[in-house]
Amino acid sequence: MDPQPPDHLTSSDDETPEALLEAFRTHPEWTERQRDEQLDRLIERVPADRLLAAARERMSDLSGTEGEVILRIIEAHATPALLRELGTALVSQPHLSPERTWEVVTLLDGAELLDEFPELVARSEELDELLDEEGSLEQLAEQLEGDPEGTWLALQGLGAVEPEIRPQIIEGLAQGPIGPGLAEFLRLLCFAHDPPTRAAALEALSQPSETHEHLVAVWESIAADHPDAEVVARAKDWLTGRSKVDLPAVGQATTAIQTESSVARSLVTALDGRGRGTIVLASYRKGSLAAGAFVCDVSQGVCDVIGQADLDSPQEAGLFEELVEQTDLEIVENVPELALRLLGGSVLLCGRSTPPTLRYWLEATMPPGFRALPFPAPFPGWDPSVLPFDEMFDRAQAVLDACPSWLDDSPLTYELAEEIALREGAEALPNPKRDAGAYRFLFEHRLFGQLELYRRMLYWMASFWQAGGREYLGQSALALAGQLSDAQHSVPSHPFTVALSTRSLATAQENLRQGIDPRRMSRSMEA
Repeated sequence: MDPQPPDHLTSSDDETPEALLEAFRTHPEWTERQRDEQLDRLIERVPADRLLAAARERMSDLSGTEGEVILRIIEAHATPALLRELGTALVSQPHLSPERTWEVVTLLDGAELLDEFPELVARSEELDELLDEEGSLEQLAEQLEGDPEGTWLALQGLGAVEPEIRPQIIEGLAQGPIGPGLAEFLRLLCFAHDPPTRAAALEALSQPSETHEHLVAVWESIAADHPDAEVVARAKDWLTGRSKVDLPAVGQATTAIQTESSVARSLVTALDGRGRGTIVLASYRKGSLAAGAFVCDVSQGVCDVIGQADLDSPQEAGLFEELVEQTDLEIVENVPELALRLLGGSVLLCGRSTPPTLRYWLEATMPPGFRALPFPAPFPGWDPSVLPFDEMFDRAQAVLDACPSWLDDSPLTYELAEEIALREGAEALPNPKRDAGAYRFLFEHRLFGQLELYRRMLYWMASFWQAGGREYLGQSALALAGQLSDAQHSVPSHPFTVALSTRSLATAQENLRQGIDPRRMSRSMEA
């Protein structure tokens, strides 16, 4: 049966511009011909000033068919003042679909008013880049359905877009049919660490009224594997009455790695001075071999990831050789337990800046049963307090010697190093007793705020050195990490902070002697 045409609107109450506009929203089933008829009715029966007044009142929501009509009315009666109102309305709608956003931006740009809205200029550039590189949303949806690599390429492309734009793109993709490829793309985004992106993906998957096998499979995966109990509950609600599959209860998912046998190759680097290291894994999953390189930060979690899929052998995973060639950090190879547990701890630290591709490469390279867990406790059963405190200076020195990039190169360090050289002579090395005031000032105004970072770095390195068979360094790092978490050791005289201050000040002095001054570089960049 054909949808009821708009000719049924005959009563006087229904002839108001508000009612005629509302009809577009309440009748999404109308065909394009019927929508055109309703628009003609608006133009014929409503004076232009009343029509524009009604359109102005509805500018705050430009979504749906009614939003399309509002834009057509505004375009037909465009004035600079009216278009400025439209631009202001668009600024307050950051999650509007990309297509509708693009229509408004085009109107403003054509009237040379877009530059008055910096937020919209940035949004326009994002959309322009997306459309130039990826084609239209329809083409992107086709790519997801037809290209085996479409999913991770689309995720990678989405990661290059500002987080504020991503929900609009997801909403736009969900306007069409959700086939298996798009459903898988949305499923992976349901695990995103950016809340608006995750919410948009969940909403998109909830829209289809039909129950297709690929949608059931997607919701079953979310119900079984998602770490958020609310998302799991939402998945189970969707599945109720649609699938007879037995679903795991919330909280009953495995809390340990079940197997490492699928890991064909692994590599873990030490941490640089910013607290960043790289984990590379090549694993077999469902008969396919893939490799992923995860850049991990002890404060931010996984901050970057690249991968290779459909490899024939571990030797084809060029990510390993590339990393070995490019890094000067110490490396531990083929200790899967270290790689999996450090990566699991890093995933727990992820936040909004985590790339959307993370879940894809986790599933491609992680063994079944992988769960994000806190960083492992190295040397289980060993008590760090058995180490005499008078050994800690030598142990701190050994740890820092093994991590030469662990330095504080802040402007304050260079200022203090310069003062010591001016006061004591260019060749005088920093001395914690003679320069006690400088050491205390550096600790109170810089290093005290870095103690948590170094504590996490030491904890990572304790596990790293344990896996590499370097027990002295590993136990030293673990003991130092424990002490830095204790308030009584958060003092400028602790062996670790003394050793770190000395090497940082000495390195700054040497750099200044060679004409290297990061402060000057920073000032020139600012200028």
